[in-house]
Amino acid sequence: MNRPARSWRGFVRVAITVAFALVAVVAAQAQGFFYQEVLKDGRIFVFNDMKAYDNWVKTGDAGRSIVRIGAGPNGETMVFDTEEAIHLYNFKHNVPGEVIAKPAAPFAPTIVWKDGKTTFSFEKAQIVLSNRIQVRYTLNDPEDETKNAKGSFRIRRAKTKFEGWLYVPYLTYEAQFVWTDQTTGPVEWLYFNYDVTRGRNLFNVKAGQFKVPYGREQLTSSGSQQFVDRSVVSDEFAKGGDQGIQFSGGLLGNKLDWRVGMFNGNGRNKSENDNVRYQYDARVTYQPWGDVKYSESDFESTDHPLLAIAGQWERNNFEDTLADDSKNFDQTQWGGDVVFKFRGFSAFGEYHQRTRKPQLPGTDLDSDGLGLQAGYFFIPQKFELALRHAEYDPNIDLDQNTRTENGLAVNWFFNKHAMKLQGDVRWVKDEALLAQADTTREARLQMQFIF
Repeated sequence: MNRPARSWRGFVRVAITVAFALVAVVAAQAQGFFYQEVLKDGRIFVFNDMKAYDNWVKTGDAGRSIVRIGAGPNGETMVFDTEEAIHLYNFKHNVPGEVIAKPAAPFAPTIVWKDGKTTFSFEKAQIVLSNRIQVRYTLNDPEDETKNAKGSFRIRRAKTKFEGWLYVPYLTYEAQFVWTDQTTGPVEWLYFNYDVTRGRNLFNVKAGQFKVPYGREQLTSSGSQQFVDRSVVSDEFAKGGDQGIQFSGGLLGNKLDWRVGMFNGNGRNKSENDNVRYQYDARVTYQPWGDVKYSESDFESTDHPLLAIAGQWERNNFEDTLADDSKNFDQTQWGGDVVFKFRGFSAFGEYHQRTRKPQLPGTDLDSDGLGLQAGYFFIPQKFELALRHAEYDPNIDLDQNTRTENGLAVNWFFNKHAMKLQGDVRWVKDEALLAQADTTREARLQMQFIF
């Protein structure tokens, strides 16, 4: 009675063993379980690929192979067609196994487009390409009844920018070219920045042509503003770009941003300095709750507010610049600004004070300016309203010479700043020109594309 049962169990065991054997054979064949070892011309050839072996028999060419000189049992040169052939040889000849480090896969260049920027990534470089175009219509309507309202179409800005890094990620660059309003030439920005601390942002060296570290509204790109253009205060006190060198860095976990620089002091694209002196700038920004981007609209804050407080200083000695000494002066100015953002609300304020000491004996000229601006997203990241008040006093010792600007901006963002429609109205009053024109009313409509 027990023999048939034992026979049946034995049959099952044999069947299972055969099945596993077949699976092992199939798996081995699927993995290229071929082995051939040939001694020829003082070299030992070892093959794991049947096609490579057949080709070698017919042509004598081993193709791409791994060559180990003197690695054979009697000092022969070993030629392996694959790494698997090495493992099989070691197994057959009871040689201890080895770990073979595979070479890193070659870097594959990539191209990515996002938010108006095309990024080309290579093993030793990155190039980010973008273009910015602002198409604008402006209507000027002076209150002076002797003057007519005038409307104008204009391409306000058309720029191409290349940015990224070279050789190492902490050697960055920017080259921006302007195709409209080339009064100072087509090169707007062109500089290199090297992070000496290799990505930790503790100490950077920037050289070339770029924005001097003065004036937050000026440091904010014209493509990232709430109004169509900067205020009269920013245009007066912060002149923008120059050629020189800057040292900068971040402390306290990048909560404290510092920048100091030395420049020619005569603006962009000048072939040389216009006197024997330099312009000096310094700016320190404290951001206790995180990085506050140089973007006027609030696209950043969500669950907590953001705050940035900055102080800045600039000196530019224009003595011996012009042949007429009565027009030369030594200029020093300082200022501060504050930014607050939270859940779509943004507020910005800046103050500047300037003193000009004439080269010839005379009275110092003191000026100051104040700019205030606030905005709110009534539809998050889509529909925004903003208000502005700015006033500039060219001589605080004189009355009735202040220039003021008040404005309202309406913005619709299709894709943040990369594609937006802006409209603003503003009233600009210059008390010094009261007899000629009381207030100029201006309406502007602008479409911006970054691609």
